[in-house]
Amino acid sequence: MNNVIIYARVSSKEQEAEGYSIPAQLKLLQEYAHKNNYTVMQEFTDIETAKRAGRTQFNKMLIYLAENSHIKHVLVEKTDRLLRNIADYASIDRLIEISDICIHLVKENVLLTKDSRSNEKFIFGIKALMAKNFVDNLSEETKKGMAEKAAQGTWPSVAPYGYVNIEGHDGRKVIALDQEVAPFIKKMFGLYATGSYSLSTLRTHMIAEGMVYRSGKTFYKSVVELILKNEFYTGVFYWKGKKYENASHPAIIDKALFAQVQSVLINPHKSKSRKGLFPYTNLIRCVSCKCMLTAEIKKEKYVYYRCTGSKGKCGQPYIREEAIEEAIEKLLKSIHVSESLKDLILTGMRESFKDKVEFHNHSVEQIEKQIKTLQNRTDQAYEDMLDRKISEEFWREKNAKWLSEKENLAIKLLASQKADTHYLESAQFVLELANKASGLFKAQNAEQKRRLINLVTSNCSFDNGNIDLELKPIFKEMVKMGETGKWLPEQDSNLRPND
Repeated sequence: MNNVIIYARVSSKEQEAEGYSIPAQLKLLQEYAHKNNYTVMQEFTDIETAKRAGRTQFNKMLIYLAENSHIKHVLVEKTDRLLRNIADYASIDRLIEISDICIHLVKENVLLTKDSRSNEKFIFGIKALMAKNFVDNLSEETKKGMAEKAAQGTWPSVAPYGYVNIEGHDGRKVIALDQEVAPFIKKMFGLYATGSYSLSTLRTHMIAEGMVYRSGKTFYKSVVELILKNEFYTGVFYWKGKKYENASHPAIIDKALFAQVQSVLINPHKSKSRKGLFPYTNLIRCVSCKCMLTAEIKKEKYVYYRCTGSKGKCGQPYIREEAIEEAIEKLLKSIHVSESLKDLILTGMRESFKDKVEFHNHSVEQIEKQIKTLQNRTDQAYEDMLDRKISEEFWREKNAKWLSEKENLAIKLLASQKADTHYLESAQFVLELANKASGLFKAQNAEQKRRLINLVTSNCSFDNGNIDLELKPIFKEMVKMGETGKWLPEQDSNLRPND
């Protein structure tokens, strides 16, 4: 009789609240264990976002397996319940190859062991890659939704000190002046512009005037500096490095006063991010001090990268952008696949697409359900207000809250739909990558190059003038199979439940 453990996961607390996934997964896996005469020793369930490595129960499962070496079987519903990032893939791969663990992907009818056929391991890796890519796209589209809100002139986050978030006439969230605080802000700028105050003396003066910073908390001179450097108070704002002049919120001070204050401050203008111009900033890590590389233009045409030295002076030399691209192109040229491997990639894509469709359809269904619930609450509350069952003040408070929630859900719904489109684009991109990686890279713009490098590599480092690039496991496998030119037809590892 085999001892096994079970692992189940949902990607959000909302899914668990809806009862969507955990109970269904556990029931399926428990029935499978019973049918095959397995003894379940432990169950691990994660109810949290798995966008990043570090899931609580997933890590506990790894520790449990290390401490109980006699347990060699892990039951899981399917690939995307087990893996949501490349770090997880590496951990599971080590369990299979080093600890001789057998992974049962029950719904997919597959067993993964160190003796599994190479094509099955490869498809497993493809599915892990695409699952991670879908999550990244979903996050990216949500951010784009916030950026769209900013483009319409509305600050898409919590109002800065001096303003409050309220409901506008059309029911949408807007930013208005905090009538009690705004006069303090205006006075701070006026006093500092005279040049007669330091940050410390201005702080002392404002406290004496009765200024209180956020919920009655005291504040330090760093808060004073933060306020004085915040252009938001002139009626504009920055979101993700971009300046929006069409802001809908009212200004507290005019631009002339803001400029005057900046002239008094030392080094008031910090450089804005230009990663749209430089594809490799914050992408390559310095081996010496673990800081990221940044870029700068020399002689108005040559792009050099160097360590930011944010942890102290770093002795690493500069490197030309051309040298980085040469290293990347050399790495990409090593990715070459045969026709048979391309067929396997397509197989993995098709299976991954089925999982994605299920995930996407459920996500859309749940978001639409939540929007409908909020709409019903809004309608009912309005009737209750007309019938004088609740006060108008209470109705306005609840209505503003629900409208804000509906607006955020609408952004998530649009993001999910766009991520769905990007998934298909990414799938085609992986196929193109397998065919002509180096040529594809040359044709990309800065943003596309960053995406390609993030897709293909798991680590980029810089040491003593040299770039070290490490391929993600699935692409390493492509290179390996391209070098050997063959697949190893090991034994069939499809699931065979006991009779």
